[in-house]
Amino acid sequence: MNKQKLILLLLGVVIVIAMAFYGGRAFTSLEPVTSLSVSSDGRYVISAHEDGALVLWDIDAQQREKLADNANLYSAYFIPGGDVFLWQDQDDVVHVQRVDEEVVEEFKHFPTYGHVMSADRQHYLSSNQTWNIYHGHGDELQPVLLDSKSPSFTGTGQVLNLSMGGDFFVSGGSGSPGGELEDSPPVRDEDDFRFSSSYGGVTLWGIDTLEPVAKLPGNSSKTYATISPDGQWVVSGDENTIGLFWNTDKPQKRHRMADYDGGIYLEDTPFEEGDSRNWDTSELIPVPEAEKPNDRGFRYSLATPTTIAIAFINGSEEFLRIGYSQYRSDGSSQTYAALFEAGNPWPQAYLDLGTDPFPSVNNYSRNLSIDSAPDANLLVTGHAFDGGITVYRYDPEERTLAKEWVGR
Repeated sequence: MNKQKLILLLLGVVIVIAMAFYGGRAFTSLEPVTSLSVSSDGRYVISAHEDGALVLWDIDAQQREKLADNANLYSAYFIPGGDVFLWQDQDDVVHVQRVDEEVVEEFKHFPTYGHVMSADRQHYLSSNQTWNIYHGHGDELQPVLLDSKSPSFTGTGQVLNLSMGGDFFVSGGSGSPGGELEDSPPVRDEDDFRFSSSYGGVTLWGIDTLEPVAKLPGNSSKTYATISPDGQWVVSGDENTIGLFWNTDKPQKRHRMADYDGGIYLEDTPFEEGDSRNWDTSELIPVPEAEKPNDRGFRYSLATPTTIAIAFINGSEEFLRIGYSQYRSDGSSQTYAALFEAGNPWPQAYLDLGTDPFPSVNNYSRNLSIDSAPDANLLVTGHAFDGGITVYRYDPEERTLAKEWVGR
């Protein structure tokens, strides 16, 4: 090898090494996303991954940058209305920083399993492993919900998800399908803890009072709940196909979302065999089905009312209910999001999320890996089997969802 070729070879090696350590932070492989959040303008996504990577994605430039490798898996969160996001490192320090990496604030905290902060940064809410909720941090830390050690992340396999809207915030984790829950104080002394929290299902809280406004029962088992950006609607769905919604002006009145095949279950109607009054099917729309039946002649419905996440996609007017999906041996696997109008129990459309790559809808412990920017009509999901993200754009006029970028 002559001297010129040797110099070129060495130069190439130097360039590769430089890319790996500097700009090449965008070329390293990533483990699957465990939590992500989208900036309100739809420009950026912040994500935390199974290996502790913290990644900032620039959707407009279609680039990513690895910011840290010691992130708490459930701590990626964009504060509404700006370019500031939260994340916690594995030394339990919460960082409040801008997309240009300017640090706004840092504080020591317990290991969070989901946290949110209001746009004015006056309200910081966080949940721990045992689904207790706290407001503030440091000397200002106060319990909002502290009544039990169950349910918990380890017991259910998911975080207690938190969301803010208007004058409220909502918590949701494990549904209680029965009637009204026993009234009990949300904060107790540890020696007076209940066996199981009566606030583990869906609860509406006042953001200023930090008191429960209403318990919202009716879901069953693993439950995801969110509130519309304007604070008017609470929407929930669970792994047992129950979908519910409430108007925060009248939280005592519960509304059912339609089952995609069966319609709306009519409560308090007399049941007789063959009596269709128990189900209203009047406004159902066709559900996507597998092209081929399985070996038993059954043709799978490809949109499932089993819920792993709910995301508002058009301001406070429309939302997507996204189901839990698995690969099927007959090749019929597909993932659809059901489009709903706020306050309307009937699905309006089924929007295909695709399978290449397969979105992160295969594990309840990753339900924070799906988020939206409602004013930008943007939905972002992680991938089921790699560390990338998929960005979808919703068209409110056509009611279609288009894949805009697959970032890896």
